[in-house]
Amino acid sequence: MSSNPLGEKIPSPSKYDPGILYPIPRWPARSLLDIDKKLLMYGMDHWHAYELSWLNAKGKPQIAMAEFFFDADSENIVESKSLKLYLNSFNQERFESTTQLAEVIENDLSALSKSKVVVKLAGLGQGESPSVSMRQGHSLDSLDIEVSVYEPDAELLRCSASPAFDECVYSDLFKSNCPVTGAPDWASVQIQYTGQGIDEGSLLQYLCSFRNHQGYHEECAERIFRDIMQACQPDELTLAMNYLRRGGLDINVYRSTRPMTSQEVIPRLLRQ
Repeated sequence: MSSNPLGEKIPSPSKYDPGILYPIPRWPARSLLDIDKKLLMYGMDHWHAYELSWLNAKGKPQIAMAEFFFDADSENIVESKSLKLYLNSFNQERFESTTQLAEVIENDLSALSKSKVVVKLAGLGQGESPSVSMRQGHSLDSLDIEVSVYEPDAELLRCSASPAFDECVYSDLFKSNCPVTGAPDWASVQIQYTGQGIDEGSLLQYLCSFRNHQGYHEECAERIFRDIMQACQPDELTLAMNYLRRGGLDINVYRSTRPMTSQEVIPRLLRQ
């Protein structure tokens, strides 16, 4: 596929076609943010796919929910619509086992991202329902703040007088927009840090300032991570963004000052 399929009308494929996958290099956005090779940043991108189906050896339809784990250091991310089309290309393909299908997907996504991608497939009865009670920290959303800036502005961030240890806060008010279609992207943001305290009202103002911003999920997360690191210089910082599902896919972006594993993903809420 020679051009970004997002926003284009493209028919669903009739057979398996890994060429549908469209890579988006990470380095241009990081270069604009001036963080590439200048900011210690680990993390991963955790995707769920809810519309995966194929045929078994006898031609009987099979379904599963898929999870994909991309390393934050991978050269490319995958464009979401191309991934949806790619997964649809399995609809009439036969596989001897779920393991065989997972290996095919893992090889294709690893080749596209130029990094090892972990793929997990699970039947619909194997997952657990998320619960609001699983959330850590406290919400910023009840703070009585005034918001007048709707483009990202790091100058909104202010430090507090008191240090913080393993502080954890979250907000469900985040909104940005797709840079190609302009469609809204909604997310819940969780921030956990140790070091100089961050003024919570200013942090919520800053998160709300993304409301008119156009940027991919990963770019938004890395911009927030960079701005907090530069404004308050915490000793440790972990950022998690759980974006709402769209088109049968959801994206969860994690960035941290320390290495992370797939065991640290945050349970998604009913809204997400």
